[in-house]
Amino acid sequence: MLFNKSIGAKPTAPDAPTVGKPLTGSGNKYLLERIVKWVLFLLAAVSVLTTVGIVSVLLFEGVRFFTADFYENNPVERVATSGAEGLAGVSPDPLAPGIIPEIRVRATTDSLIYVDWDKPTVGQTPTGYEVSVLPSLEADLSDCRNLGPDRTSCVIADAAPGRSHKVTVAAVSGGGTGVGLQTGSFSVPESVKWHRFLTDSKWRTLLVPRSYGIWPLLVGTTMIAVLAMFVAVPLGLLSAIFLSEYAHPRVRAITKPILEVLAGVPTVVYGFFALFFITPILRGINDDVGIFNALSAAIVMGVMIIPMVSSLSEDAMRAVPIALREGAYALGATKVEVAIKVVVPAALSGIVAACILAMSRAIGETMIVFIAAGQNEKLTFNPLDPVNTMTGFMATTNFSDNAIPGTAQFQALFAVGITLFIITLVMNLASQFVVAKFREVYE
Repeated sequence: MLFNKSIGAKPTAPDAPTVGKPLTGSGNKYLLERIVKWVLFLLAAVSVLTTVGIVSVLLFEGVRFFTADFYENNPVERVATSGAEGLAGVSPDPLAPGIIPEIRVRATTDSLIYVDWDKPTVGQTPTGYEVSVLPSLEADLSDCRNLGPDRTSCVIADAAPGRSHKVTVAAVSGGGTGVGLQTGSFSVPESVKWHRFLTDSKWRTLLVPRSYGIWPLLVGTTMIAVLAMFVAVPLGLLSAIFLSEYAHPRVRAITKPILEVLAGVPTVVYGFFALFFITPILRGINDDVGIFNALSAAIVMGVMIIPMVSSLSEDAMRAVPIALREGAYALGATKVEVAIKVVVPAALSGIVAACILAMSRAIGETMIVFIAAGQNEKLTFNPLDPVNTMTGFMATTNFSDNAIPGTAQFQALFAVGITLFIITLVMNLASQFVVAKFREVYE
């Protein structure tokens, strides 16, 4: 018989299925999968290391701005002798003291110039000395006045950092004043203190005496970003409500990509649009509007970030379950009430996060403010005046002849950059906090 069973034999269990290689697990495909995995891992590692490297360099150079002394390629010490060029071959009066043999000057980062000299060895015995500095500006020479014959040193205070100076010393006697000995040009070294960076209200990097107070740039950046949000948030939020609650699917499929085209327009185009289209309109309304002003830059920047506010807010609204809308309709709510009182509060965390990210984008924008806002580094809260921003200063300095490595102006780029990085980092962390804190989870 075909099926023959032995009497008393125990039924045998079927063989357990064996787990073999995956269906795609031929040798070549398995090797390819491992290669792809490692390539992706290496790319991710390179991305992380690149980010860490950029931030590390930015931090290092930014901190160096507050710890280094900047001498602008000039020595801090200078010695002048009686054979120096400053004498111009003038012979001393025999009734006056002789020429001072040598002057030594030493400038410090505290805006002090220490002056030492030797007594003249010929001519009349000096009864005192005259010390002068060029340019004097606001230099304090009180320690260098009414010097007696025993004084051979004094200190000039409040010298202008970064400016070239010359010091002249002449001996004086009852018969007259001897020929002055003048040093060559030297610069008072600059040193920027972090508390001055955070408290000073002047930002002046080209003219001396220089000042590195971040507030004019910070106020200009914040003012333009806030005004841009006044444009972007209402228009972007209304667009999101329309696309989420009112628009037909076909209309939404056409309108949303058109709206997002604004995000693809080069920012340099927005800058020229602000300068040559928005600014003339504003000047036609108010004569006080300058050719370069913060308001036109803010308006155009607000238009530029509308797609970010609109798209992210609309995605948050569409994530609200349809059951909430149907429940509101069942209670007799109108479409407007559902959108304003149900959908928007339910998607509030996403909307707030979209607004914070859009403001971060506005703070980091460069070309619009570089072209339309001007480069006025004066502290002002008037949006009709030209202002400068942190990104505008970095762009202006980078394209100028003043970005010389080793100078304070060059290191200021990194100090402003690290400040901008900290601001945007804090705003991104705030966005994540808002999403995590107020996010509504629906099942």
